[in-house]
Amino acid sequence: MGQKLAGKVAVITGGGGGIGKNVALGLAAEGASVVINDFGTGPDGIKLADKAADEVKKAGGKAAASYDSVTTVVSAAKIINTATGNFGRVDILVNCAGNMVGIPTLDITQEQWDATLAIHIGGHFACSQAAAREMVKQKSGGSIINFASRGAFPFWGSSSSSYAVAKAGILGFTTALSQELKKYDIRVNAISPNASTPLFPSVEPRGGMGIPKTTSLDPSDIAPLIVYLVTDAAKNITGQFIYAAGGDFCIFDRPLQPKLYIRKIGKWTVDELGDVIPNLGLGQ
Repeated sequence: MGQKLAGKVAVITGGGGGIGKNVALGLAAEGASVVINDFGTGPDGIKLADKAADEVKKAGGKAAASYDSVTTVVSAAKIINTATGNFGRVDILVNCAGNMVGIPTLDITQEQWDATLAIHIGGHFACSQAAAREMVKQKSGGSIINFASRGAFPFWGSSSSSYAVAKAGILGFTTALSQELKKYDIRVNAISPNASTPLFPSVEPRGGMGIPKTTSLDPSDIAPLIVYLVTDAAKNITGQFIYAAGGDFCIFDRPLQPKLYIRKIGKWTVDELGDVIPNLGLGQ
């Protein structure tokens, strides 16, 4: 086992399987003590968090399990308290917990919409607030990794608007939180992973939006980049949006970068806009 994270304590929400479990194993392999949070239960009736924690321990690492929801500040505080109670501190938070309601806007219910945003945006907020408060008290910096998605700006013809809103919100949250916490040496970055997971199972290569098709969809491929980003070697990297898949990674530019800027001195008329806008190719 490595020692890049010796003495550090990490919390991974949604860590009972898929990408989250592999991140937990990767962090533990570098010496971090890990809290694996997941409220799911396997077909055998055993909590996924317990199974993942046992896997970390069998590999020689230190782990504790948490089953609390990420969706409220009260339950999120319990997740972080699992870290401080078992290991005395928290240095790293990986917000991996998520869900997917693939229902079109015309058909989705209020409850389904709220559930999507509660886990993604609500969970990122509640867990980040609780973890950051501890990191600030410790006065030794820290690292938060958020899980976004290219699904924030769907390119595949049809998607769930609730999922798009949730993931776009996480990008905005990452930007704002990274600025807020920079003075405390706490960095905040967002990962947009591309892998086969319980939410998005696939065996076919995926690409699009200027990204080549994947060479691998193994969820374990995502872990090394996240582990690197929480080490001291990446202490100056914050507020970044990073795509990861197989052996690929891509640094995304900020959303809302100007594409075309036009100014007229004075107020536009509707007729003037009618002469200008149709020639800009916006409908293509």
